Amino acid sequence: MLTHRSRTARLGIGFAVVAFTLTACGGGSTKPQGSGTTGGNHGLTGTPIKIGNVVDLTGPIPGLFKGAREATEAYVDKINSSGGLDGHPVELVTGDSQTTCNGATAAWGSVMPQVQAMVGSISGLDSCAAKALNANPKIPAVFEILNPVLSGIPNTFAPAPRPLGQSIGQFRYISDLHPGAVKKMGYIANTVTEYTTLQLQSGLKKLGGATAYTRTTDVTKQTDFTSDIIKMRSAGVKWLSLDGLPIDVISRILNNAKQQHWRPEVITAVPAYDGNFLKLADPAAIEGVYLPMQMVMFLGQDRATSVGADEYLTWLDKAHPGSKPDIFGAQAWASMELWTEAWKAAAGTKSPDDVRFALGTITKFDAKGLIAEASPTARTPALCWMVAQIKNDKFVRIEPADKGFSCAGAEFVPLGG
Repeated sequence: MLTHRSRTARLGIGFAVVAFTLTACGGGSTKPQGSGTTGGNHGLTGTPIKIGNVVDLTGPIPGLFKGAREATEAYVDKINSSGGLDGHPVELVTGDSQTTCNGATAAWGSVMPQVQAMVGSISGLDSCAAKALNANPKIPAVFEILNPVLSGIPNTFAPAPRPLGQSIGQFRYISDLHPGAVKKMGYIANTVTEYTTLQLQSGLKKLGGATAYTRTTDVTKQTDFTSDIIKMRSAGVKWLSLDGLPIDVISRILNNAKQQHWRPEVITAVPAYDGNFLKLADPAAIEGVYLPMQMVMFLGQDRATSVGADEYLTWLDKAHPGSKPDIFGAQAWASMELWTEAWKAAAGTKSPDDVRFALGTITKFDAKGLIAEASPTARTPALCWMVAQIKNDKFVRIEPADKGFSCAGAEFVPLGG
């Protein structure tokens, strides 16, 4: 049982490895990002429905989760531009969790009592939102839950639940393409995402995975990883996992590897699927990187075959012209989609408790094809997957080659299982 506060805090962003991990956000916005109520009523006259959104905007990586705020604002615009919810405009009350435990506690504690739901939030140390969640048990919170401690709180719901463990279908596919590589794994783990690495290591054991090199460090304070590269080459690492790292760190590591003329057989880095990554990295250093995901290619490649991806891109551009879509924005969009579906399905007066009950009845959810299907009600994870790859400085879908997800080899391995 995870009870020690330091371990709980370190779990904060540990459950983004499968499809969603730390990246450095980009893009620009002219809309205010501080605390306050935003959204407007677009001429609607019904009583406003207020929802809260708390994200890390300041801290070691400024603007880290700005994409989630922008996506939430964009979805609010989508709702209000089409008549609101039964004539009620949706308004957004925002807070900055500052990438600290105290910041998360304060922001959630301030915003949550003001609103009818918390939607689209994401904080690196989201375990520190527990006090506010427990103090407001009838207010539903729909967001990408990174810390499994929060999943046990009844009023929390995630569009893509991540219990303790690892979905491995996508990694099985890559392992089959490169027999034996999984037996020589190399990891560089961020201090606050250490549990991400532990989960992946545990899951890959089912595929015969073994660790040849691993090191945990505060990657925000390190600019050169040459020593790691030399040690991994000496250890015979064949598969380098860079999941759970910011995109600028991924770029530096791969540039260092290129400078040392070292190239492992396999490199996986889910966070690299970001609208800003390709312009950061040396094309030769990132060629062939695999992106094993449980979300479609929302940067535009899958726009024609995913209603969810198309709507996200359309409304993000309307709300924040020039902003780059990112994984956290797609997560927040999926959270808004889930909350909206529950609000429409809710009976009674559609009070927060009615909506919370309705959330408990949604057994299948994929955000209109944006994410692989999971069960928010049962808190069971998605099993199906897709894999993309960086080829010639472009993101290319490789399996399935046309659209959607594959369920071949799909399996969830409980932590330690």
